[in-house]
Amino acid sequence: MRLPWRLFRRRDEPNIFEPHRTDASGTDLVVEWIDAVTTGLATAPPGPPEAAPARVCDGMFTAATIVAVLIDKIADRTEYRVANNRCMASAVDFMKVLGEDTLRRYRIDGVQPVGWENLGPEMDEALIARRLGRLGEALQLALLAVTTDYDLSDDVREAAEESGLLAADVLVEACQAIQTDPTR
Repeated sequence: MRLPWRLFRRRDEPNIFEPHRTDASGTDLVVEWIDAVTTGLATAPPGPPEAAPARVCDGMFTAATIVAVLIDKIADRTEYRVANNRCMASAVDFMKVLGEDTLRRYRIDGVQPVGWENLGPEMDEALIARRLGRLGEALQLALLAVTTDYDLSDDVREAAEESGLLAADVLVEACQAIQTDPTR
């Protein structure tokens, strides 16, 4: 006697209560982290004027952290070092101008940072660089909105224009350089 088809169908369905990890290297975790921050920048809910630069600061700090992971775990490249320095300097500039309370209040929701021990040297550098480049482009758009928002103080707009846009440009260019020549 044959088994009913429902039994076979139930075997193929994944258990939604069981954690499922397809990638042991940590690439999926980093990509999900980048995508969450990019989505948070692109679909920010309306709020007071200080919310946008606070989210940009969160994005800059995330970019600097992920580039530091790439430097430590995958490849110590000059492009990564420059992008890390620029993004971290920009995040610090925003921290000085906005203040700690504002940054805490308007953080990007739904972002789960990744533990260092979950990442390995066999991560997919090209995929991470591509997604990091998209984060840089989202940062550029968010920074342009900040520089043209006259409800913000001059210090915030100046930080966005002088250090923020430069850092986002460097991040995008570094990721494009890695994608065009991954062997360097």
